[in-house]
Amino acid sequence: MIKQMERSLSDLLASGKGVYGCSLFDFNTKENFTYHENESFYAASIIKVPIMAAVFAHAFEGKYRLKDKVYIQDEDFVPGDGVLKHLSAGMEWTIHDLLVLMIIESDNTATNVLIDLVGKENVHAYMKEWGFKTSHLHHKLQISPDRIPGEFNVITPHEINAFLILIATGRVVSIKACEMMINILKQQKMNDLLPRYLPASEGPIGMIPNWEAAHKTGYVSGVEHNVGLFYFPGHTYAISVLSKNVPDRNEPRVIMGQIGHLLFNTSKNKKS
Repeated sequence: MIKQMERSLSDLLASGKGVYGCSLFDFNTKENFTYHENESFYAASIIKVPIMAAVFAHAFEGKYRLKDKVYIQDEDFVPGDGVLKHLSAGMEWTIHDLLVLMIIESDNTATNVLIDLVGKENVHAYMKEWGFKTSHLHHKLQISPDRIPGEFNVITPHEINAFLILIATGRVVSIKACEMMINILKQQKMNDLLPRYLPASEGPIGMIPNWEAAHKTGYVSGVEHNVGLFYFPGHTYAISVLSKNVPDRNEPRVIMGQIGHLLFNTSKNKKS
């Protein structure tokens, strides 16, 4: 299945001015495709996926419950993505609410509050336990004084995709936690990359969709990422496409969108 797409995938990833890395796994055929899979990339908001898992791990260990509430104060607000910065200080949110906002709205304020809740070193310890070696959480988001020169949040296509495979197979924290994390990822609001050219679902209310995605995007200037689990007709994929030095936001949107479309069409045609 992936074998017949290898040339097209490689051509797409090499077609831009930016640098791209990719790791792809087909759960049905057990095939892999890789392209610069061990290259390090600035993590941007993709680091929020292992942070989410670390929050679940801490809850599983009894440090708190996901329904426990946290107050958001003025000093917690940071710029960038998210809705919390536009709301009133002093409001309380459940830990689960903050997880949802961190993933589906990529909320930076929620992310930093959750990092403080678990602790950076604890997040890193969990990441090492889950197989991350090169990938690392060095700093909170949108707080320049928190960044040590030369130390940035980094990930590789191989390591983040291997982590997605662990989640999809129920091997991170617990099967229940994995189900909950995937359900949160399925609510993603940013769909301009891998899902860009996928067909809209049309039909009667309650119809089974022709595809689903549990995914996360990441963006800073010159960087555009999309990683996740994509459920297509007859095939489920874990795919991580990372980029750097892209000239504009349109290039990765087109390239990743074409990759998503290629996977969908190949799966659909193979099934029929």
